[in-house]
Amino acid sequence: MAEQQQMESRPWQETVVRKTNNQEEQFNPDKIRRSVQNAGANQQLADEITQQIQGSTHSGMTTTEIDNSIQDILKQRDMNAYNNWMQWKEQHQKMR
Repeated sequence: MAEQQQMESRPWQETVVRKTNNQEEQFNPDKIRRSVQNAGANQQLADEITQQIQGSTHSGMTTTEIDNSIQDILKQRDMNAYNNWMQWKEQHQKMR
């Protein structure tokens, strides 16, 4: 019974997102948490952002939409982490 309740409270486990290369993959909140922390946000903010994104994610959502949401939150809550996020994004785009 507890396992069933846990599955019901975690619908993101069945959520599939579309990456920029058009591939689909299962939504993974740990990737968000890790990326936000790597940008310099503290663990509490990373957890809050992860929970907020999890709550608004739906199948078919693109990683660009998720990225934009994260950027908006970081810009409001932690400019240093936001600037780091944007720098990483710019460098990553140059490598493509």
